[in-house]
Amino acid sequence: MTPMAQSIQMGKISPRVRHLRDLATIRATARKMLAEARRGNSRNFRVHDEKIAATGEFVARVTKDNYPELEIPFHSRWRHFEIPASDNSGIDRSPRNLAYELIGDPRRAVGAGSKIEWLTRAWDLVMVSVLLDAGAGDQWKYKDKATGLTFTRSEGLGIASLRMFESGMFSANPALDPLRVDALRLATLDPAELASGFQASTENPLAGLDGRANLLRAFGEKLLRPDYDMDPLTRPGELARVVLDTSTSGQVSIPEIFRQLLDRLSSMWPGRPVIDGSALGDVWYFSGAGAGSPAPDYVPFHKLTQWLTYSLAEPLVATGIHITGLDQLTGLPEYRNGGLLIDMGVLELIDANATKAAHLPDSALIVEWRALTIALLDEIAAEVRRQLEQPELELARILQGGTWTAGRRVAAEKRGPLAPPPVKIQSDGTVL
Repeated sequence: MTPMAQSIQMGKISPRVRHLRDLATIRATARKMLAEARRGNSRNFRVHDEKIAATGEFVARVTKDNYPELEIPFHSRWRHFEIPASDNSGIDRSPRNLAYELIGDPRRAVGAGSKIEWLTRAWDLVMVSVLLDAGAGDQWKYKDKATGLTFTRSEGLGIASLRMFESGMFSANPALDPLRVDALRLATLDPAELASGFQASTENPLAGLDGRANLLRAFGEKLLRPDYDMDPLTRPGELARVVLDTSTSGQVSIPEIFRQLLDRLSSMWPGRPVIDGSALGDVWYFSGAGAGSPAPDYVPFHKLTQWLTYSLAEPLVATGIHITGLDQLTGLPEYRNGGLLIDMGVLELIDANATKAAHLPDSALIVEWRALTIALLDEIAAEVRRQLEQPELELARILQGGTWTAGRRVAAEKRGPLAPPPVKIQSDGTVL
């Protein structure tokens, strides 16, 4: 089990904690663990390098199927607000993005003040939606009354969160200003309201519902009372102004957004390791994983924070703001990308019976699976770039094109249309 401290003491961020909040550490630790697995030192997985080329070819083929012109958007929460276009002309088949229809077209935001207002609303929406985006389970569905469509999994969670935002559920004044998120409102959110918004019931169970509600309340509290010496925020979208104020030469650093999110929010995640008085967030114990580093027994992932950072980057680009450092983010260590590797034979479980039980996020098998996923996604991405003859294609687009979709496709072929992951995860609604 993960060593835990008794309490969190607010103070300066120690070098060990800063190390575990560094994007470079995520990659370096994952690559060390992959190297050990290749040496035969893993108790959980065998690595079949001869399968990497075929997996990259499959991902490239899926990418071409989805984006024949290779005009690939970022892998971000905004994709889950999209539905098929209802155009019968046979000309425009691009999907409708219900979020952009709701909050407006960023290209029509004229002037710096107008852009800030649009970004604040966009970040309000996507930050809450991402925090609600963990595994939904195999049985849950969402029926969208506005479109008449039924959605499951991430798409369902995305559309449901959009409709809750539209209804003013997250606003302190829903009658006058519904399309906003207020930290004080989140901090007092009733879990029953969230269950109603997700249409969750005993007949339509949503995995980790209480965890999601607790996370939103903790999110609101941390915005109002952040750790360390940081200004409080009354809305999550106010972080856009903070980031823009710290930008240089008109460029926004993606690693800086990631750092701001971790420093403000890491202590809101439940049941996570605490060292040097700081809560670590999505970081897990694995003996010797980071040998030679300042924190040798910990493996950082920060999956939801990275997913959130990818999702915050898109509206920045949409308003014409130049971003830097996007490829410092890693592939996302979640069950679609990780499932792709197992289903394609790149990773083989040493214990075949491991597929029969549900595993906790802090189990050695899940921690190693996630780490190997990060390292192998980089290698598969290189193969995808070669196959598509696109040497500069960003990882954010390869994930979308891409590995996530390919993981879903091969899972459906092997295990049916609802496609559970090859390894069962006992999720609390805040990790995978």
